[in-house]
Amino acid sequence: MQYQNFRGADLKEALSAVKATLGPNALIEGTRQISNGRGGGLGHSYVEVTAAAPAGLKWPYANREAAEAAEAAPMRRREARKPAAFGRSAQKSAPSVARDPSEIERELGMLRQMLNELNESRPPKERALTELHAAGIEGPLARELATGATKVARRGREALRAWLSGRIKERLTVTPSLLTDPAPRVIACVGPTGVGKTTTLAKLAARARLDHGRSVGVISLDTFRVGAVEQWQRYANLMGIPFQIASDRTTFLRAMADMPTDLVLVDTAGRSVHGTAWPLAGCLREIDDRKLNVLLTLPAWLRANDVTRVLEMYDDPLPTEIVVTKLDETYQVGGILHAALPNQLPFAYLCNGPRVPEDILDASVDGVLDAVFPSEA
Repeated sequence: MQYQNFRGADLKEALSAVKATLGPNALIEGTRQISNGRGGGLGHSYVEVTAAAPAGLKWPYANREAAEAAEAAPMRRREARKPAAFGRSAQKSAPSVARDPSEIERELGMLRQMLNELNESRPPKERALTELHAAGIEGPLARELATGATKVARRGREALRAWLSGRIKERLTVTPSLLTDPAPRVIACVGPTGVGKTTTLAKLAARARLDHGRSVGVISLDTFRVGAVEQWQRYANLMGIPFQIASDRTTFLRAMADMPTDLVLVDTAGRSVHGTAWPLAGCLREIDDRKLNVLLTLPAWLRANDVTRVLEMYDDPLPTEIVVTKLDETYQVGGILHAALPNQLPFAYLCNGPRVPEDILDASVDGVLDAVFPSEA
């Protein structure tokens, strides 16, 4: 029997999704309400129901309607994948479940209790690893963080989560805001294609200009992405800051020499394959009289294995800090710890949306911890 997860803004919506997909007699394994524990724009919550189609249940053990719904479910899913005919209106959403909400809540409460009892019967270290894996922390790092969890795991899940949070907190580091120091500085964003490097630098440029009164200039080495130069030209015109384009070491050094600002932001092209030519390699080694910060820009949803691959790509120049982007797009953020903890890289900024300059925060230990290992409602 194959179980699936269905999510909704509330229990009614999640159960409606179950019924629409698996039929009215779907087997409910469990339910939980999840909140990331954050406020404001970072806050998210939803209800998740785990259910399976009543496959194999025949009359009279299941009513004919349920059996027919289970048999028709694969066909419905195949039909749903087909593109809709031109001009065809979208299908109406499935009607809500017509059961008494209090009865459903009682049943779900019993299921939650059964699942909690089942989890408590597992070995303590396995429980710790399960909590870490649910947060996106995997492999050797998860086993390292779970070391010593045996005793505390016996005190219950809440105690275990608090202990694991403390273990992570001990190793998290952050760097003070890079924009408040009036000394000349170069900040470069590096990272894979599409992770938000340009948007992050635009946020930093606006904050430096508006909040700190800094003189800011931008040099773009991203001449590959369609529209990248035009996007920066619009940003620069709106903020009234100088903008230049460079394509190699020579043009980059010329642009640096002509930049009349004490803060220079450097945008770079993303890399998709390790070993490919990269214009930034060698450029930043020439900066001697300015402080240099190389911000490794990672989306919050990046998995542990992908984080390791990205780190192998960006070894020249070595990153000095981490920026986390797209926090509003995922609930599982732990993969970014695979960049920070093993390499002792501090966090610099957390970005939770596309708005310039609102959706960026100076990183804090508690802010990172709340994103990676949020409290549950």
